[in-house]
Amino acid sequence: MFSTDRRAFLKAAALGAVASGFQIPELALAADSRPVKPSPGYYSFAIGEFQITMLCDGIFFLPTDSFATNIQPEEKKPYFDAHYLAPDIVRLQANPLVIDTGQKRILVDTGLTPGTEWAAHAGRLTKSLAAAGIEPGSVDTVVLTHCHPDHIGGLVTDPTGQFPKTDLVLSETELDLWNSPDFASKLPDWAAQSAPAAQKVFAALGGRVHPIKGGADIATGVTTIDTPGHTQGHMSLLVGSGSDQLLITGDAIANIHFSFDHPQWQIKWDHDQEKGAKTRGALLDRAANDRLLVAGYHYPFPGVGHVVKEGMGYRWLPADWVLDG
Repeated sequence: MFSTDRRAFLKAAALGAVASGFQIPELALAADSRPVKPSPGYYSFAIGEFQITMLCDGIFFLPTDSFATNIQPEEKKPYFDAHYLAPDIVRLQANPLVIDTGQKRILVDTGLTPGTEWAAHAGRLTKSLAAAGIEPGSVDTVVLTHCHPDHIGGLVTDPTGQFPKTDLVLSETELDLWNSPDFASKLPDWAAQSAPAAQKVFAALGGRVHPIKGGADIATGVTTIDTPGHTQGHMSLLVGSGSDQLLITGDAIANIHFSFDHPQWQIKWDHDQEKGAKTRGALLDRAANDRLLVAGYHYPFPGVGHVVKEGMGYRWLPADWVLDG
């Protein structure tokens, strides 16, 4: 879908300030001057009577050494080599999605702010919605799994105009975390930089912000699940219609390789790395045992598949695409 000039990536200067206020330490910018013809950027399928539309917000990169932080290089390097994971950067997709229940349209996460310097190939949610024929004004509810800038960024530029009729739903723990006057003492340094942008979103939306407890229903057939660790208030969603179910994991399971094979391998971007690993293992176990269809935010697009128990870990099994006509 996108191509990246690796040499330009590695030669780019250190990160500057970005619209969201978010910076990734020691990571250069991705750039590519070659023309790229964009794909449609969406994929739709049914869960019972519900319509699910996966949306491509684009790609961005994180440093490889920010993953498997509790593993020695002599163990990590052969694994990453075998799975074609580069020694310096890991490429991540961003996959927001829309749940159309017939009564409500619910957007889960909003991607990155368009024009974000460290994510030059992301921030295309509006284009993907348009390609899918979904008017932003028809979105009733935006649900945030958490408030990292690759999930709240689509609201940052114009919180009230981008989705003019929408209510914003997130866990009360997450709202308290990012909206706290002393957020800097509660967030990792790299995350605290984006808190002011999130607070502006909450202030702009005012009474349209609805904090909920984990386990609460967002709509009939759409239930939240507490999955803390990546952030203190991170939540996943379970969508059910008829006999069909879909587990939306957010960032609780971040990668189709090491997060499955070695869920105990820790990730720098989890606020609580130990809790993140425990949550990851429990969620993978539930998905495998209950044979749930899973939608992963950072998986190769469209990021839909199943979890299979394999040895001491798990395996990602992508679902077959279902194409109408």
